[in-house]
Amino acid sequence: MVRLRRSLCTILTVVVLSATAAACGLPEVSDVQPGRRVGSNVAPRARIVVSPPLKGASQDVTARDFLRAGAGFQETDENQQVVGRLFLAPSSLDRWRPASSVTVYDTKTTMAIEHLPGDQLKLTTTAVATIDVNGHYRELTPGTVTSVVFTMTRVDGEWRVQLPDDGFGLWLNTDEFDRVFAPFRVHYVVPTERHLVADVRWLPSGPKVATALARAQLGAVPDYLKGAAESGLPEGARLAVDAVNVDDTGVATVTLTNSNQTLDPNRRRAIWAQFVATLTQAPGVSSVSLEVQAIGKIPVPNLPDSIGLLGDLGYDLNPTSSPTVGLERTKDGVARINPQSLNEGDPARPSAAPSGAASQTLSIPDAYVDLALSPDGSDIAGVDRDRAELVRWRGTTTVTAPAFATSLTNPTYDTHGRLWIAGVAQQRARIWTFDATAAAPTTPSGVLVTWLDGRQVINLSVSPDATRVAVLSRLPNDTDFRLDVAGVVRGADGTPTSLAPPYRQGEPLTRFVDVTWLDPMTLAVLAQGKEGDSPRPFQVDIGAGVGLRRVGQLDIEESLIPAVPGARSITSRGGVRGLIVMTATTAQVRVARVWAPVPEVSELVVAGT
Repeated sequence: MVRLRRSLCTILTVVVLSATAAACGLPEVSDVQPGRRVGSNVAPRARIVVSPPLKGASQDVTARDFLRAGAGFQETDENQQVVGRLFLAPSSLDRWRPASSVTVYDTKTTMAIEHLPGDQLKLTTTAVATIDVNGHYRELTPGTVTSVVFTMTRVDGEWRVQLPDDGFGLWLNTDEFDRVFAPFRVHYVVPTERHLVADVRWLPSGPKVATALARAQLGAVPDYLKGAAESGLPEGARLAVDAVNVDDTGVATVTLTNSNQTLDPNRRRAIWAQFVATLTQAPGVSSVSLEVQAIGKIPVPNLPDSIGLLGDLGYDLNPTSSPTVGLERTKDGVARINPQSLNEGDPARPSAAPSGAASQTLSIPDAYVDLALSPDGSDIAGVDRDRAELVRWRGTTTVTAPAFATSLTNPTYDTHGRLWIAGVAQQRARIWTFDATAAAPTTPSGVLVTWLDGRQVINLSVSPDATRVAVLSRLPNDTDFRLDVAGVVRGADGTPTSLAPPYRQGEPLTRFVDVTWLDPMTLAVLAQGKEGDSPRPFQVDIGAGVGLRRVGQLDIEESLIPAVPGARSITSRGGVRGLIVMTATTAQVRVARVWAPVPEVSELVVAGT
């Protein structure tokens, strides 16, 4: 599913278009358009030119210019020198490690410089995001302040920067960051399946990106996916040469160190699939060739020496299709619908938009709420208003689960035939699954989640490929709201047994209300942007934040999903454009840039969400 991106025009383009729009018939206002998705193959970036140190520059100017020169750390001047290194004292050359850590600061904020004793400078600014040594992006709470202390020293009569003993990476403003770094996906194999799951890494989008991707692929499976995914590569595998060679025909050759496991026939397809999915994101790479040092190509039966299509290896990335099965609740009861038929009327007249055509009325009492529908539409689940009873409806059979918990969350299904729900048992938060294919009551199967100890679950949702779960939780005193994503660890029979360690997402947001998956790498949540705000929908891209890094360049109401007063739950009939938000009294369907109420409908359910 194509991810929604907010498209920014340059100032020059805006000026030119605004002057000619009337003559050319161009609209003055248009809806946000889909842009490049994370991990797509992009054109090479423009070269970044930075200035060398100014002769006679002050301490303040030298320190500030060093930070600015960091944006060109992949560039060299006519003497083959990286310009940023020219600002450093000789003893600090090895301490500058640009890719080790990146701090992104707001272009529009002023960088404060404080003079400390001993020719030290403390530079302080407002940070909006960070990237760690593995390329994982973390978007920070608005207003986060960061600082660094440099010691200034004279070298040949000019001020130079002495870096901290523990080293230094990069400070990039938000404009430079988007020119220097880009998000890419590193891929891992789902056990017992020909399916890949991705982890987003932000890497320098320069001439060495193919090599950076290969090295990232050789790393260990990230903690939040351990047990849910694995690598076909043996532990300790590494590149046998310093770089991945990309020839004029777009073939990227990866040469690995010699290992018996590397040549294991049972691993070959997985290794190839991982490298093909990951390296073909690099500009100019159309296919991949794998070989082992001193041995040659890693062969795959009936396939050529270089492969560019994942399907040729029998693997997929599990693309998401738009669901065509759903439920609507009106005063007449619960009926099956096609959610894609909602609001087919004039989007300019949302009050007149019709609901989907009902095909049959179901016998589901009003006492049961927050319904869920299995992906194939065969099973329905709901909880009573006291949130202490879980009931399923399968055909004409009503299946009541034995009492097992209180404070039950909304139920949700996965594509493996399991019904998920969280609640409180023995005074602690727990998660369970049920066999949603059974027509008789079954006992709940507990899912071990040690990191929920001391917390309360607000709601949860399973990814479309059933590899990860998004969990909203908070402390019992109604503080420390979190959105965590964790891999699903399954037993030999496919039953979920535990969740991997959590990977926190959407950190700038607070007071989460509900969560749903839009595709295998994108979430939508109802949350507050800051304390005191009303909950509103936000798109959360796994490993890429909620887009607040770009707020400030756009009007906030134009850059975020429109708010829905009184929103209490969220789902989607397909991507961010298909969002559906429920209030206490009505369903609101997103149509273009407005929310369209669905008349007389108090609850809308989309299969598998």
